[in-house]
Amino acid sequence: MFGLACHHAAPAGAQPQSPPQRSGVTSDTPPPPPPPSRRSGDALSAAERDAILAEARARRAAWRARAIMDYRIRVAVGCFCPWPSTPRVLEVHGGRAVALLDTAGRAAGPLIEPWAPNTVEGMFDFIEQAARSADILVVRYDRSLDYPTEIRGDHRLGLPDDWFWTTATGLTPRR
Repeated sequence: MFGLACHHAAPAGAQPQSPPQRSGVTSDTPPPPPPPSRRSGDALSAAERDAILAEARARRAAWRARAIMDYRIRVAVGCFCPWPSTPRVLEVHGGRAVALLDTAGRAAGPLIEPWAPNTVEGMFDFIEQAARSADILVVRYDRSLDYPTEIRGDHRLGLPDDWFWTTATGLTPRR
């Protein structure tokens, strides 16, 4: 899991480079309440961890209810490690990553980290793990499809080089 942990979310407070992408599919599930407000610079409280976990579970249930098993999603990742943060398109069939494409849709080499673990289910798994252990975790979701669009955090406050980020946008269901 360390490899996956290295590849999800950036320094807290960093702003996304582009506005969140929205899908044309409407949601029949009301969004869960927002997490409690927090003081910047402090580690997550138990209530904040619980709120992040509750929202992730509700969003995962809404995502699963849509039964989208085949899709493409644009993923970019970064962390303190030397992985490239170049966006790639992950092709998913039956819920499993099957191909890695460049943003023009051409084959982009083997299905490897840091992009490969970032299926929607993989991102939900990571959020649940990080909510239990990271000092800082911020998650944003697509308003229509309930999948994670941004995960940012810091494993341990005060330690250098342990922040992480992932963005996932433009999810396109495939038939």
